[in-house]
Amino acid sequence: MLRCDVCNSKPAQIYQRHTGLKLCLTCFRSSIVERATQELYKYVDRNERLLLAVSGGKDSLTMLDVLSSIHPVSKLVALTILEDIVGYDRSSEIEEVRKLCREHGVEHIVVSMKKYLGYSVTEFMEAQRMLKVRSPISACTFCGIARRRIVNSIARELGVDKVVTAHVLDDELQTYLINILRGDIVRLLQSHPLSTVHSSMIVKKVKPLRKVYEYETAIYAFFRGFRFQDIECPYISQRPTLRARLRPMLQELESRYPGFCLRLLEHLDRILEPLVREQNEKVRELPRCTLCGEPTAPGRKICKYCELVELIRKALASSTL
Repeated sequence: MLRCDVCNSKPAQIYQRHTGLKLCLTCFRSSIVERATQELYKYVDRNERLLLAVSGGKDSLTMLDVLSSIHPVSKLVALTILEDIVGYDRSSEIEEVRKLCREHGVEHIVVSMKKYLGYSVTEFMEAQRMLKVRSPISACTFCGIARRRIVNSIARELGVDKVVTAHVLDDELQTYLINILRGDIVRLLQSHPLSTVHSSMIVKKVKPLRKVYEYETAIYAFFRGFRFQDIECPYISQRPTLRARLRPMLQELESRYPGFCLRLLEHLDRILEPLVREQNEKVRELPRCTLCGEPTAPGRKICKYCELVELIRKALASSTL
């Protein structure tokens, strides 16, 4: 019987590819908790109130479970957003989040995108079809912008100190590379964990799982017995994003060179840090959208969210003529 390489007492059940270690369940969980704790408390005080963005997937369930064991649960609030996508039933995911929140004593809020913002992802995609947009914007773009709007707004309403998201190492590296490939220096620097917010209306985000691989959260969720929905959003295959194209490339490199993604992420963190610190010293308040009053990018009068919503309004107006 193979024994755990760390404790040398329990049977090894998991092979951690990037370290080459054979681990028992206890030591495997400790490995994730240790990295999450270290990453969280670089940017969060132990008495701060946190809003956890919990979708119900393996990453967010792992984050909720881990944070409930290292941060006072009275200081945690979980938020789940329903995208209201026709034909995409997320009821089982919502119930799993509710169950885990009850188990840990964490307050749980569920918000409908349609009810909160007035528009859903399906309405946005239908609007583009009605207007016969030649190069339609992906559902992921609208969904991501709308979700961030809701999370930030509710964080302000609740008066929390930080927003915590379940982005894992794979997500973070993909984001870095996307911004590099697009030549978007501003967003590249904003992706760094040391970047500061540029508006008093934006609540700082923290990502405690950014040094944890996606395969590790899948293993964690499996052994914890989490039931997470494996049905993908119906829009994800209609127009693959750059992120979706990068994912298999990075997985192939990681498979050939275990630890490649972690080393690359840490290398990019290091070389970007001085630039981020320099940028932080030049912080100035972002302008506000003339339509909704939320922060928008420098040089823009109308924020990206309002720009996208305008497509829906045009489609609704044309349908009533």
